[in-house]
Amino acid sequence: MRLITIDNGNSNPHVGIFQNEKLIKVIPLKEYSQLADDYLLVSDVGSPLSLKASFDLKKIRHTKENPKFLDMPVQYSETLGDDRLFLAYFIFKNLKSKEAVLAIDAGTFITMDLINEKGFQGGFIFPGEKTFLNSYQKGSKLPVVDQRVALENAFALSTEEAIFGALNIYLDSILETVIKKAAPARIIITGGSHEIIENKILNLNLVNQLESDPHLIHRALALIYQRYLRSKE
Repeated sequence: MRLITIDNGNSNPHVGIFQNEKLIKVIPLKEYSQLADDYLLVSDVGSPLSLKASFDLKKIRHTKENPKFLDMPVQYSETLGDDRLFLAYFIFKNLKSKEAVLAIDAGTFITMDLINEKGFQGGFIFPGEKTFLNSYQKGSKLPVVDQRVALENAFALSTEEAIFGALNIYLDSILETVIKKAAPARIIITGGSHEIIENKILNLNLVNQLESDPHLIHRALALIYQRYLRSKE
């Protein structure tokens, strides 16, 4: 049996393939061919899927009556997205004593969530880099800027520089504000733009422990399978 984890996000859905509890490959969803004995788990915040999960994780989500996901308390409404919830659970189960961790998922949107020994403590959702840049196209004649532009002066001297300069100020501002508010012992970054966010946090020099894992959602789903579902097969 293969464990198949599907991250059906807002863009670029992808699949993790596990064998013997090891992640051996991550591929775009469109390249996945299902085998008869595949066990599918899905983090689902995107468009409807034609594939059916072997177990619907929404059945064990937190509710007002039971504000826990498995053994993790959740201080958030039931609107919390699958991806944020499952990432938080993985971090919760790997916390050190009395540790607070800030989870940053940098994709179409940038989510920043705080997890400590009391569970999921809430967080923020910001536009991601591409979402931010795409906003300039709505009702304007501004150029499409899809490649990074270096800002050579204190103030931008071209429209392209002005847009990318604004992006850099935006990212620096949200990261610095949330990191100072959370005061985490550790930051864990994932998502398609994880390298950009990692470099910015390093430059801001606001935290001692910084980790990056682009496939963290797949490891989170695998942990849920191992801790909760494997014994139920």
